[in-house]
Amino acid sequence: MEEIVRCSRCILPASLPSVKLDENGVCNYCNSFDRSFGDWDKVKELKKKQFEEIIEKVKKQNSEYDCLVPLSGGKDSTYALYVCDKIYNLKCLCITFDNGFLSDYARKNIKNAINATKADHIYYAVNPKTMLELYKHFIIQCGHVCVPCMRGIGLVSYFPLEAFNIPIVVSGNGRRIAYLSGFPELFQSGDLTVFQNVCKGIDVKNGCASLLEHEPKVTYKSYLGAALNLMGIKDKFVPKYITPDYVGIYDYLDSNYTEILETITREMGWEKAGDTFEHTDCFLHEIPFYIHTVKFPEVTGSTFYYSNRIRLGQMTRDEALRLELEELENPGVVQGLDDFLMQIGMSKEEFIEQVSDWTKIKKYRKEEPFYTKFYMKFRK
Repeated sequence: MEEIVRCSRCILPASLPSVKLDENGVCNYCNSFDRSFGDWDKVKELKKKQFEEIIEKVKKQNSEYDCLVPLSGGKDSTYALYVCDKIYNLKCLCITFDNGFLSDYARKNIKNAINATKADHIYYAVNPKTMLELYKHFIIQCGHVCVPCMRGIGLVSYFPLEAFNIPIVVSGNGRRIAYLSGFPELFQSGDLTVFQNVCKGIDVKNGCASLLEHEPKVTYKSYLGAALNLMGIKDKFVPKYITPDYVGIYDYLDSNYTEILETITREMGWEKAGDTFEHTDCFLHEIPFYIHTVKFPEVTGSTFYYSNRIRLGQMTRDEALRLELEELENPGVVQGLDDFLMQIGMSKEEFIEQVSDWTKIKKYRKEEPFYTKFYMKFRK
């Protein structure tokens, strides 16, 4: 195998379209991480305090529910519920999007988490046949499989807010651990515009109409107000925060997975699936990572995850590179792929052909408006 040129700090291949190496061989993703989170050890107590200020503000609103927690049954969403219920005594409503492939582990972990807390819970599912049609349509049109599911996860975070007047969403994510969202060649978001554009020309009125609606009304004033606040400028003419407030716990709290896994196992009855604790909530979880390897054979399903763990200081580069090379030499069987392809009526050869071109999705995206870019420039 020809040697792959990689970032000298993480293990990202330099051949990826969005990866750029500086004079020291360090990639733009590592440099961006350092600019945003390089001082984490110095500011993490301040971040925790900011989170607690948000919590106090929410409690004072005295709503029927203090927060909405999207609960997948995975470790991070379970920990988000633990934090909200057990530590801060918030009145929580949890909601789960059932994409048709929710694992038995996820269902058991959801049940245990609800039983371990005072939270209420809702399941939401789009008709399974509709979801299968959407998965196939998105594979053919843009070479991605997860967009309908991501859209559904986004949807269930929107409509309960208005129905129950919930002031905040607290999710088990955060930009420090979001190891795929910055890669335009790979990222599969649930963006409404992308979803609507890909769905043009297909009959959705009796199928996925709910996924085409229910987007929060966020205006340029919302982003401007948020950006001004990040700059330390108070402006009474614009909202203080983007509404509804959406808080990723790992933007404020540390992501020490050794402690987190011990906590949710002990306090929430959480169980991991076999030898892994990553993405155990969905039977299809290996398929999108396999798609990455089809688009870019120089990566494995773990390349981006390992690289982020290196940046977080949770893994050495040597350890990550050893595991990466082993996976490149001995790729495993993709769990759930054959069954999934049978359900959507597609051969493996056709599947590989449809997902191999990473540029297919570009025509469905639109450039972010200026006010979003302005806000993102100051967000940290």
